[in-house]
Amino acid sequence: MVTARVFIDYQNLHMTAWEQFSRYGEAKHDYLVHPVKFAERVAATWQADRGETLDVEKIALYRGLPDPRKERQMNSRVSRQHAAWKRDSRVEVNARPLRYPRDWPNERAQEKGVDVMLALAVVRCAISQSCDRIVVVTRDTDILPAIEMAEAEHPGSIIIATWDGSSILRPNVSVPTLRLNQQEFNRSRDTTTY
Repeated sequence: MVTARVFIDYQNLHMTAWEQFSRYGEAKHDYLVHPVKFAERVAATWQADRGETLDVEKIALYRGLPDPRKERQMNSRVSRQHAAWKRDSRVEVNARPLRYPRDWPNERAQEKGVDVMLALAVVRCAISQSCDRIVVVTRDTDILPAIEMAEAEHPGSIIIATWDGSSILRPNVSVPTLRLNQQEFNRSRDTTTY
């Protein structure tokens, strides 16, 4: 058995699930992903594909946090979601305040710095060699230099995970990509009302 840490760009994972698996008109909030269930499905799929058992030691999530002065109800829901997820001691939530443009709410709030936090954590994990496998969960191409550096620091450690049918990252180094299908999404779904 090998140790693994899973690093998740949560908004990217959630929105990609909605894009890939929803039917016309279904709400985005019906496609929430539970990070622990997702990590378990990653481990199961990896074992089925590669024959290697992953012991998931840590599940690190990166996402934006709504401002309670601007989006009180959304901030409350997200905070309850984080509290529920962190009941599993392996879950670590890393949230940065959303940036609100001047013409908000006509223009949506944006995540800023989330990708950088994720990239730094992946590289830090690779340099420290604190686990055998580093699972990176995002489609955001901004992470490619971090993946390439992490693979150079800890060869053979990086795994990219994404939903089946979505675009995949193509780093300039050879790393495996694990594609999870709709059945795996259904097993990963967070059906709690927050």
